[in-house]
Amino acid sequence: MTDTLEADLPQIRSVSRQFDLHAEELCEIDTSPMRTRTHDKGDEHSTMKTPSVRKLINLIVTATLAIALGACAGSDPLPASPPPEPVSFAALDADAKLMSHRWIAPDSFSLDSRELRAVRSYIESESTYEHTADPAAVHPGYWDVQTPPEGVATPQYGTIYHHILLVEPAIHMGEPVTEIFVCSDYMHTAISTRHGWIRVATKRYTPLRVRLSTDTPTAIPILDYGHRLPYPTWNVFEGLEIERFIDGRIGESGPRTDCDENMPGYTPETPQEENLPAAPVVEPFYPGWPTVVEDSK
Repeated sequence: MTDTLEADLPQIRSVSRQFDLHAEELCEIDTSPMRTRTHDKGDEHSTMKTPSVRKLINLIVTATLAIALGACAGSDPLPASPPPEPVSFAALDADAKLMSHRWIAPDSFSLDSRELRAVRSYIESESTYEHTADPAAVHPGYWDVQTPPEGVATPQYGTIYHHILLVEPAIHMGEPVTEIFVCSDYMHTAISTRHGWIRVATKRYTPLRVRLSTDTPTAIPILDYGHRLPYPTWNVFEGLEIERFIDGRIGESGPRTDCDENMPGYTPETPQEENLPAAPVVEPFYPGWPTVVEDSK
């Protein structure tokens, strides 16, 4: 009851102030017509009887607040926010026919490492949501590390080539992290208009920071690397935290400069918007996602 009262104090005080204002208005009412007939030693005369308006108002306030508190104490709590919409593998299957993702990394980096899986899933899910606006068309666990942004879907088609530029350990806020820098090539993507196919983007630079979470991760499932899908069927973010950060490096060398100037397939002079002679090709996903080996027991 104490917790409920403290939580409702602002509302109670507001109601009380309204009653006080109303009481002041009532106290200004002319009560002179309010008379009763009395008898004193056989003489009949009129006497004025003025009721205690303030006392009456106090009784009303007390009764009203008691009713309000009783209703608050007995009312059901506010409904919790609805859980995130479950991932739809059917939606991911449908989108894989329109847009694919191919990843390129130096030989020293494994695209199936735990950190790079998280980065790949983050960027692919972000891209899919941007051109579908479907909360169910993302990888499992994505909404655990990201908040759905507001926006209008921009359907795109083709293939995005993601280049892992650099993976390096770092210390952030006293904790060890892995910083991963990605340059995404959109040269082979386009939107469909009544005037034909138009490319609306050339590249995107994404620095991401990955750290182990304080939560105890669940066991990573047994995976079949010989059978791959366009999306993971398990939560690759389990036990990890991932976030964007601002890459403050300025100079002639570094991942940002490489993305801006040295990526194969385009030059800084390439126009961002350009008409294409035909629809872009949806290439097979690479490396794709290994499937989970189901427990036979």
